[in-house]
Amino acid sequence: MKILLCNVSKKYETGSHDYVGLFYLAGALEAAGFEPLVFHGKPENLIAEVKKNQPDAVGFSGDFDNIQLIENLSKKIKTNWKIPVIVGGPQSIGLGQQFLEDSQADFILRGEGEVSLPLLLKAILKEDGDLEDISGLAMIKDGIFTETPPVIIADLDTLPLPAYHASLHINHSYGKLIFTGRGCPYQCAYCAPSPGKHQVRLRSIPLVLEEIKLNLQNNPDLNYIIIMDDTFTLNRERIEEFCRGMKEIRKDRELVWYCECHVGRIKNWMDILPMMIEAGLIRLQIGIESGDQKVIDQYNKHVKIADIIEFVSYATNCGLTQIATNFIVGGPEEEEGATATLIQTLIDQAPGVIDIITGFLRAYPGTQILENPEKFNLQLHNQSGRFSDDDYPFVTPRGKSQDQVMKDRQELNKVIRQSMQKKIKNHELKQQAVMKQFKAALNYGIRSRWFEEIAANPRAYEYYYVLYLSEGQAFDPSLDFSSDYPQRTFELWRTMTFTEGFPKLDGMALSPLEYELLLRCAGKRSLAEIETELFALFGDPYQNQAEFHGKLVDMLYQFNFKYWLTHFVI
Repeated sequence: MKILLCNVSKKYETGSHDYVGLFYLAGALEAAGFEPLVFHGKPENLIAEVKKNQPDAVGFSGDFDNIQLIENLSKKIKTNWKIPVIVGGPQSIGLGQQFLEDSQADFILRGEGEVSLPLLLKAILKEDGDLEDISGLAMIKDGIFTETPPVIIADLDTLPLPAYHASLHINHSYGKLIFTGRGCPYQCAYCAPSPGKHQVRLRSIPLVLEEIKLNLQNNPDLNYIIIMDDTFTLNRERIEEFCRGMKEIRKDRELVWYCECHVGRIKNWMDILPMMIEAGLIRLQIGIESGDQKVIDQYNKHVKIADIIEFVSYATNCGLTQIATNFIVGGPEEEEGATATLIQTLIDQAPGVIDIITGFLRAYPGTQILENPEKFNLQLHNQSGRFSDDDYPFVTPRGKSQDQVMKDRQELNKVIRQSMQKKIKNHELKQQAVMKQFKAALNYGIRSRWFEEIAANPRAYEYYYVLYLSEGQAFDPSLDFSSDYPQRTFELWRTMTFTEGFPKLDGMALSPLEYELLLRCAGKRSLAEIETELFALFGDPYQNQAEFHGKLVDMLYQFNFKYWLTHFVI
């Protein structure tokens, strides 16, 4: 019997996601004797797949962004095919009788579905088993809404590996996403408490490494994996075991990885970071959310700002490529300027490394934010989420409008961008940090905000790209005029203007000497040759060639500072 498992999204981008949860479910269904098919993509493409494959049942993974899409698709499927429709996923804990009536879906399945979904399908398709015995099941029976409590899977090692061969997307490669455990010991006020969320269960590291090796075997282009665990860094010994295994894997294959980290936990053994970086850690996510310690405590994050600053500084000094973090906008009222101040501190501590984004506070089902907004002095707007995505807030501090919260986010993003652009403009980024961002983006497809901001500055991007390709070097005090060959980072005809009767570049008027020097920086002659020629043309006002030489060096450094010039050595 064919079972179509679906994740639909208007934001879907080909090649960007694995939707690994569907494939773990597919593995469990296959082990139970079903034929799973997995679809992930835009909703307008799903109906054609249902028509083509004629499944015996359809299962949807529902989240905050797609639940309305699922409601409409479910009605179409029920109208045209009369087959069972099941809705699970993280949003399922917030769905009830009204959703079943509106969507015409048959069942809501809450919690981890690898055990309960095969049991449900056996009961409804093979008449094998009783619905009342299935954990986490909600349905309308004889006009009455009934539900059973979900149970969690204690031993994750008993689960089959993901069945990527069940995908309907023949041109999509998989294996980027992996989990090594489920659950989180923390209870942050804004985090959706899905069933089993607060009970940590860990897979054995040998099994995790086996899955990674299998993914590498099946995907020759795989060079970056994302560990999806909420708190991968709970146990030092386990991290060390994972790192030892990754170092062995990396002997045969270039592979880097990402994980999340709770600073409050790892602060006592930060010295493990060099081992993680050596094992391929390229990007580390830490939770901050606010620059106001009072608000962080309200969120129940169990972390101190001082520890965050210390950790970011240490990780940067260890050579970590990217430290990702998020700040929430629209949460409990903060001390004015506290978050902007912390952001500036982090950018100063980790220029070119700290990767900061912002997001509106969401009131997910089951969260303290949704159930008791008064506790946080918050007000909710449009609780269904039907009219807003992350582009518009529906949680605000009491007394503050949604428009004001949008403006707050705009101002915070302005602080981030202006601080980053200032660092770029003033050459305050270490070349090694920038080169790591280029490698992350161009080799592994991991584009940090630093890379994007450098790319938004054409001169800086062209300059650093030349350095990244090793086609040039940055100027330094040890210039050797006899062997250094200066090279422009751009094409003159595209960038130089003469509309005002004199040469201008990037809005700067060039003197005749500056213009003639730039003309000669074509990578074809040494600085010594250029200096000799220019001294003959412009040397009269100078006391001697030594004075002229000093002037020339100053110009070269200014050109380098403006990202106009690199050099190479012959």
